[in-house]
Amino acid sequence: MKKIVLTSLLIFAVSMPLFAQEEIDEQPAQEATEQVAEEQAAAEDQPAEETSKKSKGTWTTSSTPALKIDQVYYNNWSAAGNSQLALTASFNGTYKYTNGKDFWDNIVDLAFGIHWQDLDSKNSPLLESLRKNEDKIDLTSTYSRNLKGAWNVNAIANFKTQFYKGYQYGEDTIMISNILAPAYLTTALGFEYKKEWWNLSLSFLTGKTTFVCSDSLIKNGYNYGVIQDTDFLTTGHYRHAYFGLGSYVKFYMKKDIAKNLNLYVRAELFYDYMKRSNLQRESGIRQELVENGYGNWNYGKKLGYCLYHEMDFDLEVKLEYRFSSWLAAYAGFQMRYDSDFRSVNEFGQNVMNKGAMGALQFFQTAGLQIYFNWKTPKEA
Repeated sequence: MKKIVLTSLLIFAVSMPLFAQEEIDEQPAQEATEQVAEEQAAAEDQPAEETSKKSKGTWTTSSTPALKIDQVYYNNWSAAGNSQLALTASFNGTYKYTNGKDFWDNIVDLAFGIHWQDLDSKNSPLLESLRKNEDKIDLTSTYSRNLKGAWNVNAIANFKTQFYKGYQYGEDTIMISNILAPAYLTTALGFEYKKEWWNLSLSFLTGKTTFVCSDSLIKNGYNYGVIQDTDFLTTGHYRHAYFGLGSYVKFYMKKDIAKNLNLYVRAELFYDYMKRSNLQRESGIRQELVENGYGNWNYGKKLGYCLYHEMDFDLEVKLEYRFSSWLAAYAGFQMRYDSDFRSVNEFGQNVMNKGAMGALQFFQTAGLQIYFNWKTPKEA
């Protein structure tokens, strides 16, 4: 019996260190396994970080201020003439963000010019000889996502107005516009077909809001399509905004058609679905238009009338020849049709509420231009 007990104790004593050694050996192995797992996780995180860096988009920006100068001086000139000076400052900036299939294009187009002419130094004060010859604020932001090939889905926001008061000169000087009077905000959801140097945007869901933030202009009949109540002249309660809903088409092209010769074309068309219903709802406003215009037409007259009274169109063309990076000769024109704008001879007689609709507007310019260019492509 004693032998059995002694033998058991001996076996137990020998086995205890062996079990302890196994536990000691397992601990470094476990630590080594955890260390390997951490290294693998770190290795996996590293490519993810690099991929994240690659997924960041890039900004490509171009800012182009410019100055146009035209000067003529006469003194005792036998053929006669008036001294004059014209200065026009402009700024064109493009700011594009690209990230994979996503594109965000922003365009800033600004211009302001004054013209001075020595009409009669004795009877005409200096300020009366100063006149505005160009005035533009045009801001556009477009987000696009590529669908397939050259087709994108896009959202567009565009804002247009002017910096300063505009006048019609004649026997009487009449103010016909001012900053935010009018102003136009266009927002559109649609599709875009985009190539390297041209693109076409199509939207059948477009909102166009017209603002006239000047009571004095509205009172004098310059409401630019912002329909007023029948008694607005007596109550003094003016509406300062009109919202239209319709279709919008925009074409844009900019291409070097020859060495140093660049052609720029922009065309926009907006057709208002709501104008007819708004005119009919305002029973006391433009009653003559509703009765005579929307009466019993044949198809051709009806189509022509709708295009004439419910459509806005804007076309701008510029041709520019670069002599160097800072000097260019240019020629351009702009034609605009606004169904809510008449010739200025019709203004001021409340025709804005009588159905006299639409007038073509033209602007043409040519000369030499000094440029200052900054182009900064960079990563976001």
